[in-house]
Amino acid sequence: MFQKVISAKGFWRSVITLAVGFIVIYNLIDIWFGYDFDLSLFVEKRFSKDNLLRFFVANIMSGFVYGFVVTFLKFRGQIKKNENQ
Repeated sequence: MFQKVISAKGFWRSVITLAVGFIVIYNLIDIWFGYDFDLSLFVEKRFSKDNLLRFFVANIMSGFVYGFVVTFLKFRGQIKKNENQ
């Protein structure tokens, strides 16, 4: 079932779309709650030399995990529904 789901047409495009959406929304909420929409303070803290790699890795990993799990469950449900009909 796993192989069937991840090889379905549109699966990876949906994973990437959800991952990017998650990253954007998460960072907007972080700017709002953590920095009161002070973008310059957010950039100063998040893009400093010590935190830059951590920032990008954390965003990419969390976005990928979110996008993969949600898309996998969606596509698996569709495949099971089509198999039962």
